[in-house]
Amino acid sequence: MKTVYIVRHGKAVPASANVADADRMLTDTGVARTFRVALFMAESKPVIDQIIASPAERAFATALIIADKLGVPADKVVASDKLFTGDDSDTFDLLHELDDSINNVMIVGHNPTVTMVANHFANPKLESLPTTGVVSVHLDTEKWVDLKKAKVIQNFTVWPGML
Repeated sequence: MKTVYIVRHGKAVPASANVADADRMLTDTGVARTFRVALFMAESKPVIDQIIASPAERAFATALIIADKLGVPADKVVASDKLFTGDDSDTFDLLHELDDSINNVMIVGHNPTVTMVANHFANPKLESLPTTGVVSVHLDTEKWVDLKKAKVIQNFTVWPGML
């Protein structure tokens, strides 16, 4: 059994000509909402083997906040450009490349890609995963390369407005 947590980064400062997109930071509201979602997740005491985040400031900061609240060591949080510049196919490639000894992974990225990935598993489908939204699914497979054809067991879908 594999578990995937698909996370959209927290609310970030608006895009502007003065700040590169990759350098946009979380707002205070984004930080507070991410803490709220992380605390909700912590109640179920999930085991996360690896967190893979976009290297963009807002996504990596979201990953670190969640990691801290879930007790995931910071060295288990890694960045992948595929989650910043890629599409849903790149995200699936990233998951397929995981070592099968990893059973529980979290990806932290950006819309529209995270919504497209989440909608591969989610039922009902989401129009758009809100900021700091999380879709968690269990996949009945032992191999990451088989995840697209694995039976999906919905774990939870949550975002700050639900809490």
